[in-house]
Amino acid sequence: MIRPTIRPETAEDDTFLRRLTIEGRWAEFAPLPLSDAHKRMLLEQQHLARQHHYRTFYTGADFSVIELDGEPVGRLCLLRGAGDHLLVDIAVLPERSGQGVGGALLESILAEAAALGRSVSLRVEHTNPARRLYERKGFRETARHEIDAEMVWRA
Repeated sequence: MIRPTIRPETAEDDTFLRRLTIEGRWAEFAPLPLSDAHKRMLLEQQHLARQHHYRTFYTGADFSVIELDGEPVGRLCLLRGAGDHLLVDIAVLPERSGQGVGGALLESILAEAAALGRSVSLRVEHTNPARRLYERKGFRETARHEIDAEMVWRA
């Protein structure tokens, strides 16, 4: 059984978090008629923009690194609110995807929310395979947008 742990993000995690963004989004950028160097540059900029956005708009959120056996394999950003938890981001390295890391963390988040009588909300891109996991765990779509959907799990 997969037993991921989480720990707070530190400045020393930036290299890993850049790698997570680049490897996690590389397949989306692969078909673009750009050199690999240009794709990498765009993904680096996307990483910086995402970091800035999360830190600016989700103050009070927990920014964590997901580890398996002491090795970083992903990131979790969770904003615990008075009536709702917002799952801002959960990302796992592509080579660890489908191994139960995200599912195990999601179970933990949902158990915590249930114990507090809170719901958990998130946004997920329509093409993201994690959407099927969210649906299996009981999340329901509450709003549909051009590229993503809002989903909620209720205790």
